[in-house]
Amino acid sequence: MMELHEDVTSFPAIPADNRILFYKRDRAEFGFLSNFAPAPVTIDGETWPTSEHYYQAQKSRREDYRQAIRSASTPGKAKRLSADPALPRRISHSSWFRKNQVALRADWPEIKVEVMRRAVRAKFFQNDHLAQRLLATGTAELVEDSGTDTFWGIGRSADGQNWLGRILMEVRSELIASSEPRVEAVQAGISR
Repeated sequence: MMELHEDVTSFPAIPADNRILFYKRDRAEFGFLSNFAPAPVTIDGETWPTSEHYYQAQKSRREDYRQAIRSASTPGKAKRLSADPALPRRISHSSWFRKNQVALRADWPEIKVEVMRRAVRAKFFQNDHLAQRLLATGTAELVEDSGTDTFWGIGRSADGQNWLGRILMEVRSELIASSEPRVEAVQAGISR
């Protein structure tokens, strides 16, 4: 059972439109929702510096690749190392796959959403302070407002799939279901 420790007044107010756009507009207050936020995760007995490191490492089963991702000094570097070599060179020039002439695992398109779900779930179930903050978002819609990503975010035209936001809201629901009844009282006290 998750215990709620922090005073709800210490959390940022939810925007008036009840949407948290955590990539750009509301990054200062809600950047913890990003996979780049510093929060280690342990999955299958392996510890990763961030959920982004874990996610990117799953693009290959090769141990040398996974170690390169784990050793990346930042989540941004992990993401650049994991770029698909089929992408334009301006995006994939730092790709481990390009450098080593190796393809991403063949089933990546089919498994990437479930890999992200595992990463996000681990991040919030293993880092209580972040779980508290996710719960404090109440019923707000969580949106990755990246102007370039229409799969994980909403893209420039704001009609993308927002898979990361959807997964965050799923995990928030799981946290609520696994938490003490006090969650409802805390959420009721959140200022809008």
